[in-house]
Amino acid sequence: MTTTLVRRDVLRGLGLVTVVATAPGLLAGCASVEDGPTSDPGARARIFPQGVASGDPTPDTVILWVRAVPDASHSLAVHYEVATDAAFATMVAAGNVTTSPDTDHTAKLKLTGLTASTTYYYRFTAQGVVSVVGRTKTAPLPGDDVSPRFAFVTCQDFNGRYFHAYKALLAETPEPEFVLHLGDYIYETEGDPRFQEPSEDRRVTIAEGIVIGEKDAPFKAAFTLGDYRSLYRQYRSDPDLQAAHALFPFINIWDDHEFADDCWQDNATHSNDLEDEQNPTRRKAASRAWNEYQPADVHYDEAAAFPNDILIYRKLRWGKHLEIFLTDQRYFRSDHVIPEGPVDVDVAKLSKNSALGSRAFVLKKGFDPKEAAAKPTMLGQVQKDWLIDSVTSSDATWKVWGSETQVAQLVVNLKDYDVPELYKDLFYLTVDQWDGFRTERKEVLTELATASNVVVLTGDVHAFYASELHPDFDAKTTPTAVEFVVGAAASTSFQEIIERVVEGNATFKSLGLGALVPKMDELIREAGPHCKFARSKGNGIGIVDVEGESELRVTFLLLKSPVTSKAFDGGIERVVLRTKSGSATIETV
Repeated sequence: MTTTLVRRDVLRGLGLVTVVATAPGLLAGCASVEDGPTSDPGARARIFPQGVASGDPTPDTVILWVRAVPDASHSLAVHYEVATDAAFATMVAAGNVTTSPDTDHTAKLKLTGLTASTTYYYRFTAQGVVSVVGRTKTAPLPGDDVSPRFAFVTCQDFNGRYFHAYKALLAETPEPEFVLHLGDYIYETEGDPRFQEPSEDRRVTIAEGIVIGEKDAPFKAAFTLGDYRSLYRQYRSDPDLQAAHALFPFINIWDDHEFADDCWQDNATHSNDLEDEQNPTRRKAASRAWNEYQPADVHYDEAAAFPNDILIYRKLRWGKHLEIFLTDQRYFRSDHVIPEGPVDVDVAKLSKNSALGSRAFVLKKGFDPKEAAAKPTMLGQVQKDWLIDSVTSSDATWKVWGSETQVAQLVVNLKDYDVPELYKDLFYLTVDQWDGFRTERKEVLTELATASNVVVLTGDVHAFYASELHPDFDAKTTPTAVEFVVGAAASTSFQEIIERVVEGNATFKSLGLGALVPKMDELIREAGPHCKFARSKGNGIGIVDVEGESELRVTFLLLKSPVTSKAFDGGIERVVLRTKSGSATIETV
């Protein structure tokens, strides 16, 4: 048959093939490259064990993704077909790609020459087996007056937990047009006792890895390229995640767990300064696996040294009213201001080699002058300039910043509680977020204040928050932007993690801090009047409705049944919030 593979640009180590589509109808009636392929579920699971996916749609391009595994040989010829109808009567692209061990049998196709605001269907055939049919959609033209609806999601731990949030997404009406994934797509550990409890039928395994953790509770973390690839294969075995990928294009950014918890640049933090954890080889392995398994249109160069091997910050436009700006808050960030190793009473760090007092539960009055002196960066100068210039020059009605970590200040005030004098003060709950980068946050938010309707969508913190943003949260100023933080899709909630920390820390337990944990949302709201909604316990997903030039609404879909149970009863609590154009304020609907 005649193929529409007009040109083929295979980038070294990337496995990306650029395909130029023809006019619809030119390939109508073309048969598959293999006669009578089977759609038997068992055969599909064998050849296409991770399903299909698409991502990063523009008005005339989209990325298609597949992993096709041969029965015996080291490489596999895979036929692809793209059409404007689910029956594949009107095809616009067809051709062949090859998967091999070099990319863990994954392949990415960049379709170009597509039509804006158009739904396309695609499928793959290999070894006499046809994949499920995927569906994707191109973005509208920048001037098109449309009101998009999309989902945003984060933090999907597989260990002992189920992806019910995707069940909720699949049942949502009207359907979203795409899914914005803000990171922690995988977790690099197979049983971190701080927040992971693997179950009999819901656990990951790491073949090689590195053993970390306390002597009496060791666990493995991914360390090699094979380890990270294996995690993506296991996570993508989930049927609900596969179904979401097959139905909606994803726009992905990473956070820390795609490499290592609370990481910075090519440094992990598991050992809390007991040993040097800088490892560019491990970092490059994690980045390569992410690139192989995500349908993302990003620059990747296998031969380049860290941090020049991959560039994932980017922007995507969706019609007249929406532009999305994605930042990378791990690759270029500074080390945490407070070292994990030594005791530092100034910030209430009372134990050596601990994240407490370094990255979590940090005394604000002691931390702020240290941060002001250090002036750490979350973004790096080049990316920061790109973000500011891109947002302030955008003519979209709504400028949406996809941030992995929370921008709004997150503190609790223990002054009025029965705790020792040292603790009767303001504490940051985590300075791995933007609270640890106050100087740069002020600079960025001051610059972004010149743009109208800036909305930040955030993940990572495992809680649902909605806040009005200020360049200086300690000053009584008019808000300049808003932020909506979506809770974890499947990971342990923020409040549950804090409960475990308090219960497992003899000092905190003896101080009676456990009694304050159930009041967490109340404490956050009291200490931060900029926070207009707080739900620190629970799991779910977020839906965004852009209502033209008038308002932007966010609906939190909070699951009523626990994600630790395999059964899902479909119960959802819906919390609807909105920001009106020009207001930089948040209202409950």
